[in-house]
Amino acid sequence: MSNSTATSVFTLLDIGKSLQRMISTHYHKPYWIKTEIAKLNAYTKSGHCYPDLVEKQNGQVLAQMRAIIWSDTFKTISKQFEDVTRKPLSEGMTVMILAKVTYHPNYGFSLNIVDIDASFTLGEMAKEKLESLKRLKTEGLFDLNKTLTFPKVPKRIAIISVETSKGYQDFLNIISHNKYGFKFELELFPALLQGDKAITSISEALELIKTRTSEFDVVTIIRGGGGDVGLSCYDSFILASKVARFPLPVISGIGHSTNETLVEMVTYTNKITPTDVAYFFIDRFMDCFEELNMLHSDFNRLVKYKLKEEQFELKALHLKFKSQVDTLLQRHDFMLKQQRQRIKSTLPSYVRSRFDGLTQLSFQLKFMTKQGFQTENQQLRRLSNTLKRETSDVLVNNHNTLNYLSSNLKLLSPEQILKRGYTLNLVNDKIIKSASDLKTGDQLKTMFADGYAESKVIKTKLNGKN
Repeated sequence: MSNSTATSVFTLLDIGKSLQRMISTHYHKPYWIKTEIAKLNAYTKSGHCYPDLVEKQNGQVLAQMRAIIWSDTFKTISKQFEDVTRKPLSEGMTVMILAKVTYHPNYGFSLNIVDIDASFTLGEMAKEKLESLKRLKTEGLFDLNKTLTFPKVPKRIAIISVETSKGYQDFLNIISHNKYGFKFELELFPALLQGDKAITSISEALELIKTRTSEFDVVTIIRGGGGDVGLSCYDSFILASKVARFPLPVISGIGHSTNETLVEMVTYTNKITPTDVAYFFIDRFMDCFEELNMLHSDFNRLVKYKLKEEQFELKALHLKFKSQVDTLLQRHDFMLKQQRQRIKSTLPSYVRSRFDGLTQLSFQLKFMTKQGFQTENQQLRRLSNTLKRETSDVLVNNHNTLNYLSSNLKLLSPEQILKRGYTLNLVNDKIIKSASDLKTGDQLKTMFADGYAESKVIKTKLNGKN
């Protein structure tokens, strides 16, 4: 640093205090500022709130600042805000704040919020709700759930609620102890019912039920006992569109507010409280029960009428049948009398003619029998003579054949063969048929017609071999 150059040197605190004086001079009063709460940063222990504020355009951040709301002011502002908007101060809200611009050398720049115009936020919420409502109608979703066919007997009910909520317990008590004894099948799908997280929680419950639509007739979303604060989640387009598109009729009973939320508008029907929803289901059962009673009465009346009508027709048919039977019997009786009379008059002559016929047949039978016997007797005699003659011829022929065969057999006997000069050779009393059956040294016995001779084999020779 050159000594010839006059240079002013400031400390960081000097700059900080200068900024503090300048800001307090130029921004000496609070200003109304339109902003969005990016993050609330509320601390329960101290009661203070340090919100992060942001301004965006087309999703791009244009400006962001830190703010502070001291505990006493935060309590007052929060209560007033909820009383007007029926919704707690929360992140993502567009608000109109009254804030003082401050700067502290140690803590830096911040906006000290002293008030929030809840009416502005309420208007923004109403504007957003109106835009969502128009979108639901434009996309054909507003009346979509209402077009579904409501079951005559809504027996199987899927319930989206909190098990410990008073509204759910009231619903169970009424529907389970109805004086008519109607039996319902109920299944609870737990979900958060208020606050920004309720949108996701209820949507997830709906998606789970959607995978089991065949098990249920209707769906009901019930909430009670928590006041009207936190109902803004039911003005969400995302949640309302899911309810509108749901494949089962959805019945809502989520609060006492006279200002209907979008979800209540798009449901099949809105019954406001869980108690009203319970009575609605019981009434539908009762409508069906009364309709059945009416049908039963109509059926009984119709049956009685048809029975009387059939009885009348049966009596008429009985009289007609009796008359026709009587007429028919009279006609047949007359015909029988006529037939009996004809039989009486014709029977003697018929019997005589039949008797004469039988007598003639008897004579014919005797003659034919005698003649038949004579013919058969002659035939038997002829057959007997023929049989005797042919039998004698057969016996003579057979005797001659036997004599011839006997002579041949005698010529072929061993004794006759030996007498003609042939011999029979034996070894060990076994007949030798071939030289190959002999071996040197065998004792050979040769049979002749008048005796035998014994010899020993010295040598054997086959034809062409030694």
